[in-house]
Amino acid sequence: MQAFLTDHSALISLSILLLMFVGFFLERLPAAAMAMVGAAAFLVLGYLDEAGALSAFSNSAPITIGAMFILAASLRRTGVLDAMAASVLQVADKSAVGALLLLGTIVSVASAFVNNTAVVVILLPIVIELSQRLKISEKKLLIPLSYISILAGTCTLIGTSTNLLVAGVAQENGLEPFGIFEITPIGLVTFASGIAILLGLGWLLLPRSEGDVARPALDSSYLTDVYVREEAPAVGKLVSEVPELAKKGINVISLFRGNRRLAVGDEDSVLKAGDRITLRADLQELLTMVDSGLFRIGIKLRQLDGGAEEHAQATVTPNDPNIGRRISEMTYLSRHAVTVRGLTRFGSLPGPDLASARLKAGDRMIIDGTPGELRDLAASGALVVDTSLKVEPFRRKRGPLAIAILIAVILSSAVFGVPLLITSLIGVGAVLAFGCLTLNDAFEAMDAGVLTLIIAMLMVGAGLQSAGGVEALVSALQPVLVTASPFWLVLMVYLLTSVLTEVVTNAAVAVIMTPLVIAIGTQLGIDPRALVVAVMFGASASFASPIGYQTNTIVHAAGNYRFSDFLKIGVPMNLIVGVATSVAIYFFYLV
Repeated sequence: MQAFLTDHSALISLSILLLMFVGFFLERLPAAAMAMVGAAAFLVLGYLDEAGALSAFSNSAPITIGAMFILAASLRRTGVLDAMAASVLQVADKSAVGALLLLGTIVSVASAFVNNTAVVVILLPIVIELSQRLKISEKKLLIPLSYISILAGTCTLIGTSTNLLVAGVAQENGLEPFGIFEITPIGLVTFASGIAILLGLGWLLLPRSEGDVARPALDSSYLTDVYVREEAPAVGKLVSEVPELAKKGINVISLFRGNRRLAVGDEDSVLKAGDRITLRADLQELLTMVDSGLFRIGIKLRQLDGGAEEHAQATVTPNDPNIGRRISEMTYLSRHAVTVRGLTRFGSLPGPDLASARLKAGDRMIIDGTPGELRDLAASGALVVDTSLKVEPFRRKRGPLAIAILIAVILSSAVFGVPLLITSLIGVGAVLAFGCLTLNDAFEAMDAGVLTLIIAMLMVGAGLQSAGGVEALVSALQPVLVTASPFWLVLMVYLLTSVLTEVVTNAAVAVIMTPLVIAIGTQLGIDPRALVVAVMFGASASFASPIGYQTNTIVHAAGNYRFSDFLKIGVPMNLIVGVATSVAIYFFYLV
């Protein structure tokens, strides 16, 4: 048996790889699980030993990618990306063209330096709202949002995790490390060609909506009452002049002084201590306002010094005796020292203000109290209390610091030649030390599925090389490739990688293709760096399917697209961008 496994190791290893690709395509198991099954097969058959398995953990790629995930999360946690997104809607009120240009600029710049999945997730609701304001079908904007983020991600080494992964595997296979901006000239050609297609053919090939259907808000808004404190910075200002009330997720409804309602936009409505502002806010903005301490927010009838308070979400059950009562009349407000910060209701916003809103079954409230008070409240059975809120307040005061740390990470590597692994880990330490995000935020930012997939595929790659699979594949392809000119070889590598990426996760394709093209380039006397860059770009150039790249999957669901919608615009994108990128690689590396 052992002799058979040894004599046919190359064929068996390639068969395992083929079965893995079929598994990725069928999606019976998550991609990370499928990769682990493949790695386990190589271990069981003896094609991967302990040293080979451990080499996956010593590769710089997964560590660097995890660190960059955390640095991107610090920009999100401090509200930097959110503030950039809000600026688009402000411009939209003045100029539709200006708003679209600003949106494209923000997506491009952010995606070149931050994980583009995070950028798309943050900008998704902005694009939907922008489409409604400009009376443009959201189907015309959501696919371009994903495509632009993909194109911009190719402009720097840190723009996508795929770039970092390919660079890490290439370095492990003997190539010199890639600089952050080494691929930028090629990336700019890729970006320009892709944008040209979107501008020239996008309005023709992108789908039209079958009619605008009113959609519910992507994030529930909470009704709350905000009271202006004595000596607060807001005193003496108009509502529109208070930065905390002008955020994207906040909408002021009314302003009261005593029992008298004032016009929010009236120049005579300068805020005074004690004024009550009724507004709706998304959960993150509501918690940010609460933690800022600049306003008194919500309703609290009973005072009790009981220690530190925490946020909780309480859902009204059908047997709650307070159903039909106003918030200010709820019995548990007089029994428990808790504060009702906000109220939300599925499908509609209660009102007209927090104090007079009447409870209904299913309503959700944000309540603050000590752990003991919240436990007692939950024990009553009238409310289902959840203290594990996943939404945290913004840490906006640390936003400039998060930006400065990311810039320092980039410049240290690009200008002074410090390895990106080192600078990114130092950056992670800095954002944690200065409170840009918490340790839990950092753990949540590291996508366990992505990192597991990468490490498992690195094991598969090591097993494939050890079993002779890579060498056998190169030998099989050599008669076809030896007659190809360098340009056609680059183009074939690019297109093969791109096609595989459309049906298989790009991390798996990148790990397998990188050592393969290095071996091909070495045997044919062509700079393998050029072929590695072709893999790098081809693995990111997933335009023709919603499953090849995560941002495509996100907008596919949000925009209710059909699979064919991606094919119509994606196939021309793949072909034209592929040719343009291959020409750039050829002239940059092989001439």
